[in-house]
Amino acid sequence: MNWIIKRFDDLTPVEVYDMIKLRLEVFIGEQGCSYEDLDDRDKQAYHMFLYDRDNIIAYCRILDAGVAYEEMSIGRVCVHKNYRNQGIAKSMMLEALEFVKKQVSHPTIKISAQSYIIPFYESVGFEIISEPYLEEGIEHRKMKWK
Repeated sequence: MNWIIKRFDDLTPVEVYDMIKLRLEVFIGEQGCSYEDLDDRDKQAYHMFLYDRDNIIAYCRILDAGVAYEEMSIGRVCVHKNYRNQGIAKSMMLEALEFVKKQVSHPTIKISAQSYIIPFYESVGFEIISEPYLEEGIEHRKMKWK
């Protein structure tokens, strides 16, 4: 798999369109979230994605420290429904963690994880650091990776 990681200013218009399209399909279309996806944080992030032919099939954004939390953060983690259960999400998270560790040299990452997927995040080294809370009507927990 050839993961692409770019800062916002380095993305092409087609890449921006494709990443937003996938995020809207997953978070608004499938999960019914009604939040503002375009929250200005994209401008302060690395964007990691994987193409299969002409479509982005997996995506996450890696936020700079100080944007969402004091630590760096990974969010908007999504895989197109036709590509799930193939290990792509785990590959993406491991690649993102390695990128933060080696390229950015930041020691910790904090995330807001949907509770149903906590075992996945635990499998790549995250630990729960909060009680459950609701975000967009979906139960979440804060998690940290060191």
